[in-house]
Amino acid sequence: MAVRIMSYLGLLYQDLIRQKALTPSGKLPPVLPVVLYNGEERWRVAQNVSALVERVPGGLEHYRPELSYLLLDEGAIVEASDWSDETRNVAAALFRLEHNRDEQDMLAVLGRLVEWLKAPEQTGLRRAFVVWIRRVMLPHRAPGMELPEFNNLQDLHEVHDMLAERIKKWPERWVEEGREEGREEGRLEAKQETARNLITRTEMDDAMIAEIAGLPIEDVARLRAESRH
Repeated sequence: MAVRIMSYLGLLYQDLIRQKALTPSGKLPPVLPVVLYNGEERWRVAQNVSALVERVPGGLEHYRPELSYLLLDEGAIVEASDWSDETRNVAAALFRLEHNRDEQDMLAVLGRLVEWLKAPEQTGLRRAFVVWIRRVMLPHRAPGMELPEFNNLQDLHEVHDMLAERIKKWPERWVEEGREEGREEGRLEAKQETARNLITRTEMDDAMIAEIAGLPIEDVARLRAESRH
């Protein structure tokens, strides 16, 4: 990543030079490289490209490249964040929503945001959170669950209240979806077993077996190849 950041910065500066987009003094503008990381493991790689370059003796050490980037490790920020009302770290709250431990933790963070973002001048930020919750958090947190009632909500307080009610029913829907997936897998296994029997006991070609078993002809060809080994 440190090398990539160095490459990105060089390409950016080259483009600025071509556009003649320099500072009033004719120099390149300063750039703050930022890496936003949301993985489960903590970030443990070099944050300065110099750490990746072998040291050399004597005065040549002066020419080793030096470039750092600002790391925002979401998980580490969540672990170290002060959740008091005095701090009101909205960015950390966003990271906490992405890394919530369970549904109640998610509701608690949303409740904090409702309290923190009450001012009229924060209307745009509240709406941005609502859009992010609808389009990013909910599809990730409850994949496959249609929540059309959220599409009409514009207020963060309403989202919090509706989630508090709907979350109670999520486990039931997950169980039912799991049962349906199990039934679908059972039907597929039955079709495959029918195809295997026809492959080993008859002289039918793949197209005929696919039509009888209700499988794609590619699946039948794969099952036939497996039966030869």
